Amino acid sequence: MAVVSGTAASFAALKAAVEAALVARSWTLASGILSQGAAFVQFTASATELRLLAGTGQAGAALVDPCPHAVKMMSVASAPIVWPLEYTLHVFDAAGEATEIYLVARYNVDRHQHLNLGISTMPQIGGTGLWCSGSFRGDANGASSRCTVYLATSNGSDLGAVPHDGFGLGFFFASIAGTYHSSFIHCGLEGAPAWRTTYGGSAGNLLGVAHKAGLLHALPSQFNQATVLLPIDVLMARQAQGQTIVATLAHARYCRLDHLDLTVPLVYGGDRWRVYPLHAVNASQRNGSGWAVGAQHSGTFGVALREGA
Repeated sequence: MAVVSGTAASFAALKAAVEAALVARSWTLASGILSQGAAFVQFTASATELRLLAGTGQAGAALVDPCPHAVKMMSVASAPIVWPLEYTLHVFDAAGEATEIYLVARYNVDRHQHLNLGISTMPQIGGTGLWCSGSFRGDANGASSRCTVYLATSNGSDLGAVPHDGFGLGFFFASIAGTYHSSFIHCGLEGAPAWRTTYGGSAGNLLGVAHKAGLLHALPSQFNQATVLLPIDVLMARQAQGQTIVATLAHARYCRLDHLDLTVPLVYGGDRWRVYPLHAVNASQRNGSGWAVGAQHSGTFGVALREGA
């Protein structure tokens, strides 16, 4: 694994930094496409966006069987990025290590956006198992007045991003409601191998984060304010109301950020974790804001990324 940090004055510079870091770790960059094993991805940058598009192979300068949706970071009209931004790249791609790449951008003091990809290690799911996620789906409109964070705010069994032209947040942190979700996986269950991009209860749909709602709403511990790190499991709906885990992220965990100093790693046993907001922390509205009000923060919902031992 490796953790690479730096600053970038544009999305083009951020793209170049990510590509250089991966090439230095034996990824192949050919005709604008990065590849290693079953991972084939293409980063593209503009003045306002950094996009990631995933595919199952490469034919010249084109991805084979690309995901129907790109994922991206972007500068939004309601809260534009003030350059330069700071970035941290967590790379897991060594032999015997689950392939996962996590890019975190921090800007405007406390705002964060994410781009991620990895290969599922779950057996017998078909497809390549390549997954990708980002703060936004590729067709989200940064100029829209609705381009903000909407969360399912129930304290019961509901939870997740409800992205109506807004943040999908990535990390499969999705509610079944809404459009513009931004976490996808290539899987062969419930039909021929295909990119699973739909969230809902029908067979072949992804199921979001509702299965973790009770635990996330119960954190942090009322006894000692401890932070518990919860596995990120990607669930798919199956026939006869069944469910199957199609991926479990090896190096990322859901968490709540109440009472945490984000500059100090968490240490559990032999592992060290760095914690990040899904977008920005707001302790006074810790469960976020739902549709149709929204907010420029993600409450105290966050992720922990493995930093080392």
